[in-house]
This record gives sequence, structure tokens and C-alpha cells, in this order.
Amino acid sequence: MNEAVTKTLQAWGLHLTPENLRKLEVFSAKLAEKNAVQNLVSEKDMPQLWERHFLDSLAAAPLLRRLVKPGSLIADAGSGAGFPGLALAGALDEFSFQLLESRERRCDFLGETAAAMGARNVAVFNRRVGEGGPGSEQRYAAVIERAMGQLENILPQCLNILVKGGFFLAWQSAAQLAQPRPAVEAAVRKAKAELAETFAYRLPGESADRYILVFKRTR
Repeated sequence: MNEAVTKTLQAWGLHLTPENLRKLEVFSAKLAEKNAVQNLVSEKDMPQLWERHFLDSLAAAPLLRRLVKPGSLIADAGSGAGFPGLALAGALDEFSFQLLESRERRCDFLGETAAAMGARNVAVFNRRVGEGGPGSEQRYAAVIERAMGQLENILPQCLNILVKGGFFLAWQSAAQLAQPRPAVEAAVRKAKAELAETFAYRLPGESADRYILVFKRTR
């Protein structure tokens, strides 16, 4: 972790303990070790792994602490290489995270890495959002989703597994928000939800804001 990352976390008011930092460093090392054989993230991102993936994930930490009570259960919809769910689990000891991932090899990586980190607040499930199986009866205080394709397609499933009053956090770019998206608006209305907040943040070296849309399940 470099100085730019440290300063950004401080600006966001996110204080990582030495144990939090140790867990994230273990995650980073495991990712570097396995990436060559599993293609977990783009090779061009590896030199800026902390800026492009860890920081982008941790941007949600202040939001979750403000919106969700300690002890709450959070689902990462399509966890992939562990962003944002495993990164957030390493930084936020007060929440429990379930990482939902449909690819078995990714699940193996997530489980091995969580164990190496000593992240006792993490469970990994090999399934898509909305599928049955162990743990599928759970309802979550929050669902997080960083890179799952078209928002209107994933939004109903993510809202459906929330408790009433729960929150769905979706990472979005400025380009995505710049375009009219009637399909997203229709999906929100149909799901009896509302857009509660548009949270803006900026990563080191970038001139444009990124966003996390916060949807609230009202029924």
C-alpha cells in the first residue's frame, strides 16, 4: 500500500488497524500469486492493484458503517476475485460477509484467501444471486455489487434478497450515469424500492468522480 492510498483512506475517514492492513496485504499477495494461472484481474491492473481494486472497493466502507448496524449480514453479488466483498471484509470486522460466486475456481480462490487472511467474518457460496442452495434462505441487511453487467438485470435479484429497509449498493461510472436509463428506473419501481443516495468519490490520479448508487428496499 503506497502513500496515495493511505492519504485517500484518511480523507475518507477510514482508519485501518494493523490487523486490517495485515489481512489486506495477505489478500494482495494471494492475488498476485494466483493471478498468472487464474486470470483473476487484468494483468495491466496489477501495478495499480491497490488504487484500481482495493481502494475502489473500500470506498463503500464509510457508507456501510453509516447505513448498516454492526453485526449485520452483507452479500457480495458476484464476488469474482474478491472485490468488493473480501476487501471490505478485511477492513470491516464488525460485519459478516457472504461472497456469492458462480465460478467454482473463483470460489476456491476466495475460500483459500479468506482462510489465509484469518477472515472469520467471511463465508463463500458457489451460486448465482437468487439461486437456491445452502444459505439461500438468508436475507441481507445490504447487498453489494461492483461489476455484474447491466444494472437493470441484476437489480431485481439483489433487492429481492434484502430485508425490508435493506440497502443495495451498486458501483457505477460517470459514463453510466450520464445516459438516461428508463429500464433501471422501471426495475426500481417494480421492485418497490427507491434510489436513496448517489455517493461520489474519486481515486488517486483520476480527474472524474466514480459513484455508488444506494437503493433502499421499501417493501
